[in-house]
Amino acid sequence: MIAGLRTRILAIIVIVTCLTAGVTGVAVAMVVRDWVYQDAQEAVLTTFRHDMETFERQGMPAPGSGGASPGGRSSIGEFLPGDYTVEVDGVTVRQGSAPPQDFPGAMRRELERVPSLYRFQRLPDGKVLVAHSVPRPTIFNAESVVVYGVQPLEDVGPRLSRLTLLVVVAVAGSALLGILVALIVARTVTRPLSRIQSVAARVTDGDTEARLPATNVTELRDLTDTFNSMLDRQNQSIDVLRHQDARSRRFVGDVSHELRSPLAALVPAAEVLREEAATLPADADLRRASELVASEVDTLAGLVDDLLEMTRLDAGAAEVRRTPFELVGALRDALSARGWHSVQVDGAPLTVESDRRRVVAVVTNLVGNAVRHGAPPVTVTVASGPQGSVVEVRDHGPGVPPGDEERVFGRFAKAQEARSRGAGGGAGLGLAIARDNARLLGGDVDYRREGATTVFRLRLAR
Repeated sequence: MIAGLRTRILAIIVIVTCLTAGVTGVAVAMVVRDWVYQDAQEAVLTTFRHDMETFERQGMPAPGSGGASPGGRSSIGEFLPGDYTVEVDGVTVRQGSAPPQDFPGAMRRELERVPSLYRFQRLPDGKVLVAHSVPRPTIFNAESVVVYGVQPLEDVGPRLSRLTLLVVVAVAGSALLGILVALIVARTVTRPLSRIQSVAARVTDGDTEARLPATNVTELRDLTDTFNSMLDRQNQSIDVLRHQDARSRRFVGDVSHELRSPLAALVPAAEVLREEAATLPADADLRRASELVASEVDTLAGLVDDLLEMTRLDAGAAEVRRTPFELVGALRDALSARGWHSVQVDGAPLTVESDRRRVVAVVTNLVGNAVRHGAPPVTVTVASGPQGSVVEVRDHGPGVPPGDEERVFGRFAKAQEARSRGAGGGAGLGLAIARDNARLLGGDVDYRREGATTVFRLRLAR
């Protein structure tokens, strides 16, 4: 599925905006998350320092008192909160809220070795371990005194939840903003294209005055000037072709009309020559010359009739007179009148409503083409289909060379070797006029090859 330009612009801008907002949000969230944990850890460590300072002031005997406070080591934890763990020389003398085995060994060894040291470590369950090695442990008759405290990181979960919500809202807002911006950009980009499409549609419909409006945008101004220039040149070319076509049609019409006057005298003379030639010996030169002249006069008369018909079709002056008539009988009469007695017409009697003269002209042109360029037997088949009547003219010639199937319907398209049998043939207007007449009647003529036969088919709309 091919997406439109507007959809692509929307998708690209929204994706880029969301990715930018998402990456920025994740980066900010990671930084703020560290700040939240650091802030919570600082709060725990501050409380722990305060407790340790209180313990050192109140729970330790004054220097020079000569030993530990009454009660020995058991009195060390009297001035500490109950959730603190105390180790003296590596031995737990008081267990708080967390078991000593959870304390890292490296931290314990460092605290036992260095007095007055504070250490902390984040635990996986949202808590933090803080520890302190008490200074002057010899007052307690010990080598080391270490106090451990495990405290929860207060308010970290809710603060991170609020942070996540803010990131989600920011990304969603960025997506909405991206959609809005994308709509504006897409409208700005596609509006000139819509104008071009509208003007092109008007030109297609025949509006030669359609042009793009002027614009102040540099790129669009260049495109507008180029497009309008193209339309101006196209109109100039069309005008030249139209004048040339009009001159050609006038020339053909004038020549055809001028030829009708001498032909009006030549046709009767040719009939007289043909009748007189029949009385001469078969091998007489005069007979052969008379028959040749009569045949060429008939060909010239047919050519003039075709040129006049083509001129009327081009000028739009052709009239269609639709009347009901029996198609099979009309075709048999027309072929018999032209002397094509060997051409068989098959089909049940069929009444159609169309222009009898033009239908007969189409079929006789197709039959004449088959007789001149095809091979016998030539047959005509008439049938009635769901879409209308169909007349097929079939011969057993070699057919049209591959690639020339449509060219044979062009004007003045001469039959090539594949459709000629050494005879001269016509001027190449028969099939063109046949198709023009068929389309004028609402039908069409086409060509196809079926096995060893060539078929030209006339379709008449119901």
